[in-house]
Amino acid sequence: MYSMNKSNISMITAIVLLTGTVLTLSSFHSAMAQYTGGETTAPSSLEEQLKLAQEKVSNAQQTGAYGSGTSMVSGNSMETAIFIGVLIAIFGGVAAAFFAMSRSRQRQKETY
Repeated sequence: MYSMNKSNISMITAIVLLTGTVLTLSSFHSAMAQYTGGETTAPSSLEEQLKLAQEKVSNAQQTGAYGSGTSMVSGNSMETAIFIGVLIAIFGGVAAAFFAMSRSRQRQKETY
């Protein structure tokens, strides 16, 4: 049985907390960006937000407001093939690593 000492556990915990904090703060900053104007950092008033929301709804309901008409999957087929190849290589590599680890480990007899 492998046991970790307290310094390793503390270090891993600190890394996980720091990473989580950085990711949370950056996503919070992005989420709050929609409520601020481009030239100011103060949040706009409720009336301004309601007016903008009503404009967005009216623009979306107009005829022809359904996107550019370009299919998202009609891009370059070579780029799609490369993307799929990269995904297969990544996930295949991870699966192969797990398979190799499971085969190389010594089996221990379990006692009850």
